[in-house]
Amino acid sequence: MDGKEELGQINDVDAQHREDSLQHEKPSEEVVLKIRDGIVLRPQPSDDPNDPLNWSSFRKHMAMATISYLALVCYLTITSLIPATLSLAIQFGVTKETAVYLGNTPVVVYAVGPLLWSPLSHFLGRRPVLLLCNAIAIVGTAVAATAQTYGTCMAGRILHGLGGSAFWTLGPASIGDIFFRHEKGKKVGISTLAIVVAPFLGGIVGGAILHNKSLDWRWTLWIPLILMCAGLVMQIFYLPETIYIRNPEGAPTVASSDGPPPAKPTLWGLYGVHIPKRHPDTKHSFCFVFTRPFVMFRFWAVLLSSFWFGIAYMMHVGITSGIPLIFSPPPFNFSELDNGLSAFSGLIGALIGELFAGPMLDVIAKRNLKRGLPWKPELRLKAIWPALVTVPLGLMMFGVSIQFARTWVPALVGQGIYIFGIEIATTVIQTYLLECYPQQGAEASLVFNVCRNLMSFTTPFFTQQMLRALKGSLTFSVFSIIIVLSFPLTIGVLMWRGDRIREKNGAPNWSRD
Repeated sequence: MDGKEELGQINDVDAQHREDSLQHEKPSEEVVLKIRDGIVLRPQPSDDPNDPLNWSSFRKHMAMATISYLALVCYLTITSLIPATLSLAIQFGVTKETAVYLGNTPVVVYAVGPLLWSPLSHFLGRRPVLLLCNAIAIVGTAVAATAQTYGTCMAGRILHGLGGSAFWTLGPASIGDIFFRHEKGKKVGISTLAIVVAPFLGGIVGGAILHNKSLDWRWTLWIPLILMCAGLVMQIFYLPETIYIRNPEGAPTVASSDGPPPAKPTLWGLYGVHIPKRHPDTKHSFCFVFTRPFVMFRFWAVLLSSFWFGIAYMMHVGITSGIPLIFSPPPFNFSELDNGLSAFSGLIGALIGELFAGPMLDVIAKRNLKRGLPWKPELRLKAIWPALVTVPLGLMMFGVSIQFARTWVPALVGQGIYIFGIEIATTVIQTYLLECYPQQGAEASLVFNVCRNLMSFTTPFFTQQMLRALKGSLTFSVFSIIIVLSFPLTIGVLMWRGDRIREKNGAPNWSRD
């Protein structure tokens, strides 16, 4: 049993108190808390076979795989075009700096798009919204792939970003719908890994396509479009509706011999569209649901952690979108294939980072449980220390190398070290937010994504100008210093007094359900 499973036992004492209380009030009924592998399940599943918590392991993991696959493919489509930056400049008659915007503009749409899709999914369900969004992403990619002008290509890219953004925000929420609390950490980590490696896989795929002389830049979009169409088929068969309205979390099941046995899932139950039907007392207006993410900005645990991560993540897009401009000229003389293959450094860093972050979070939980100490979400933040070291170190190594080195090796090693730290920070902070506000996890994730994508979107607009004026070493050292100096004012404050800050902030007095 790993750390996240053991962590599910922390609330067992409270569950026992609730059970004893209910037995005292209703002595004629037998109260049964559903347990699996010695862990009290949270939330308690119903007896309905259509309840996502009751799905088979195969069905749950296929749903998770579909969500993660589409989150990866949709963002891969954004970065697969980046190795073709120089070709795009020639094709559309624009400068290289202007051509870069075709790669980074969809990033800002990834920041604002979820503000629409998240409330819509509350009313219509996740399945119809995700099907619609994949269709929008497919249409947008087709428009960009057939574009004859810069403006048309940009319009297609924005449309693609609008549709693809849904999988970044509704993906973790859907995974949270189908897995129990003690399972969510690893499952969210898998979806996070898909999101983090997508930019690098896109560069690799795009570079390989452009290396084929019989294919032009348009195929860096056509091939991902085919992959998105395959994902649409997967959605139809493997991604049912995940929103299910059940009793409040922690409410025990009262055993009864009355009533018919649970029905088997019907074909419509498996593949149909189900609009969530909530109790009249818990229904909210669209305006109420739409404004909930903005309300989460007033909770310091959400704002401080998301803001620091946005600062750390900024240069991710700055480096990724700037690779063709940095490495194509001498002394590196990268071809379009080389620009794409350079993404391997980030891919390796992300994979190693996730292999480190997940087990480290488990070790922290196990150690706390073995000592019998009280648990608080801020203990998760101990796992972020390696990120504080490797993120600025990797940036400085990248900056110094592109200025002074005569070979590409140290620069790409630096990029890999930077992404290693970014992956750790992503997993740690997202897990922390979901644990601080489990009932408002979708809204907290929206704040996190807004900070990440909105702040990183800005970097291509000034990175090249800074490189010309300050050179590589000073440019990336400035960002490294900002990351280090902002840490004690954000994450450091939460590690020191996070529990008291949350207590003073108060709990959100609302929940979507």
